[in-house]
Amino acid sequence: MLTPPCRSFFCNSYTVHSLKTTGVFVMKLVSIKLSAIKVINPLPKALLLSLFGVALTLTAYASDVDDAIAAATKHYKAGEYSQAAAQLDYASTLIRQEKGEQVKTFFPDAPTGWQAEDAESSVAGAAMFGGGISASRAYYNADYRIEIDLMMDSPMLQAFSMMLSNPSMIAMSGGKLTKIQGIQAVQKVDGKQLEIQFVTPTGAMVTLSGDNAAQSTLLKLANAIDLKKL
Repeated sequence: MLTPPCRSFFCNSYTVHSLKTTGVFVMKLVSIKLSAIKVINPLPKALLLSLFGVALTLTAYASDVDDAIAAATKHYKAGEYSQAAAQLDYASTLIRQEKGEQVKTFFPDAPTGWQAEDAESSVAGAAMFGGGISASRAYYNADYRIEIDLMMDSPMLQAFSMMLSNPSMIAMSGGKLTKIQGIQAVQKVDGKQLEIQFVTPTGAMVTLSGDNAAQSTLLKLANAIDLKKL
């Protein structure tokens, strides 16, 4: 157990436990009084609460994953292979949910004059479309709305990657090639709606859609995504 001394921007001490899970160290915050935080250019309380909430959620996921893997090992040693496989599938889903929580923090901030809704994420099991993680966030102002959708760890991405390498298929679908952060992307215009799709070097598919009249903002958001995190 480590108990750091009180720092200038905390007037109450906090305690951190180092918990060793499956090859991963999870740092758990035990107690902290936000009302006592005094920082130069402080972060909003709502943001701090959100970050602490994510940290505690990830700790809970780690514990459940450990339990599921332990149960799978027990069933496997007992020759109960169906139960072992079910527990491993459950552990896999929990890991994807944990990753989904992290992915929600990868979206860019709202541009000047725009607002952003809270990011959302969902996880599909292996039995549904081969599994995968999806996340989305919407941006809006008085006149327009733009959405960013992320998809990763899904077998469906292979089909889109194949289309990107075939210009004739892109033309048949009504799209044209463009570049986002140096990555080849497909741009489609359908009436007043604009859509841009591309696959990151790490294999995540990014889709931006919104009003064509807000194309400059849509492109600004596309170029603001931190692709290294994905």
